[in-house]
Amino acid sequence: MPTVLLTRPRQRLHSDDTLHQVLRARNVGIIELPMIAFNFPRDLSTLDATLVQLASGGFDFVVLSSPTAVEFFDERIQELGIAKQIKAVAKFGAVGNATSAMLTLLGYNVSMPVPTNAGSRELSALLASFELSGKRILLLRSQIGLDHLNEALQSMGASTEVVTLYETSGPTLRDAAHLVMALEGEERPDVVAFFSPSSVSYFVKTLAEMSSNLLHELPVLACVGETTAKSVEDLLRRRPEIVARKSDQASLVEDILIYLESKMLGIH
Repeated sequence: MPTVLLTRPRQRLHSDDTLHQVLRARNVGIIELPMIAFNFPRDLSTLDATLVQLASGGFDFVVLSSPTAVEFFDERIQELGIAKQIKAVAKFGAVGNATSAMLTLLGYNVSMPVPTNAGSRELSALLASFELSGKRILLLRSQIGLDHLNEALQSMGASTEVVTLYETSGPTLRDAAHLVMALEGEERPDVVAFFSPSSVSYFVKTLAEMSSNLLHELPVLACVGETTAKSVEDLLRRRPEIVARKSDQASLVEDILIYLESKMLGIH
């Protein structure tokens, strides 16, 4: 039976979610070893003050860079009791289709879509169409967020404010040790699946610190989209064998199954 190692954040681990159901229905084993974790900042004072300012109309746009950012954003403004005010006054920018879809589902007005894989020239051209000169834009993101987006917005004449919405950290020592054991064992996973550039970064860092020789002996690598694939190329100097045709989990699992079937690994 083929096996897929999933590096999703711990918050994404649900044994009954669609990804698990599809893989198990096709007789594919699953190893869960989160390479990243997300948490609110320990000190919420700056974030909360900024969100209150947003609710009072203090920004022309607020930009969220991922579905994770949307989840943290919605949770916090609900706790502060200002969700209704923000929905009434705020315009949202969303990086990627998944982010836009989640914002729309939760009732937010997405008026500035930003592609996840845009190069600097494409990004500048897209942003120019929004007439951002003199606009106040709030960027809510992880502490390791998208600097190139901030730079592009500023180049359009926008006044940006970057605030940490949530913090990203690496795997626990337990998960790091289990990762090495899984890759060194006789029954190694057939595919390692990555869901973000951060998961790739912490995966590589972990192996470099604990067992660097494994970086040259990795199994098939699968990425949720081109941005994550580029991170693999930059850090590992190899092209992932599987890159999802659409940047979402459903497409990734479908392409993993196609690959496994093409290699005649006995899934049904």
